[in-house]
Amino acid sequence: MRQFWIINGILFQLAWFAAALLTQYAAFIISFILILHFVLSDKKLLDAKLLVLAPIGWLTDTLLIHYSVITTESGWITIWLMLLWCVFVVSLSHSLLWLSRLNVSILVLIGALSGSVSYTAAIRFSALKTSLDITNQVIYFGMVWGVLLPLLVQLSKLIDSKKKNETAIRNKK
Repeated sequence: MRQFWIINGILFQLAWFAAALLTQYAAFIISFILILHFVLSDKKLLDAKLLVLAPIGWLTDTLLIHYSVITTESGWITIWLMLLWCVFVVSLSHSLLWLSRLNVSILVLIGALSGSVSYTAAIRFSALKTSLDITNQVIYFGMVWGVLLPLLVQLSKLIDSKKKNETAIRNKK
């Protein structure tokens, strides 16, 4: 499906809003969104390979919880947060593919800004909690996402290039 990136972008936003506004149903909703993504995606194999990046996000959020930057009701990373990471990483090959064309310094800036906005909004919607004031939230999330986004984009490019190399080798045979 040639215009799947639009569908993926909508699915990603729906997943985020489900997580932020419907936390008690978010695991179910995001699971459905992830399944729908794979049913409709024209890059199923690449998307499946990109899921290996989700644990980086899980570890990041687990550390943020451990160090009380954010808190959840259970005190642990939630299923809906883990699923949201899955939706995010598969979006790197669709609606967020444009990020792969940017240089690292721009990715650092985009990561710092978008990460801060996203987590601060989730806190405002009460999906997550924090004891930090807004200034410290922006600093922590900005630092984390200023590193995380460039890392994930570079790793997704590496995974995609391996897929392209494998395809080229198969086509030569």
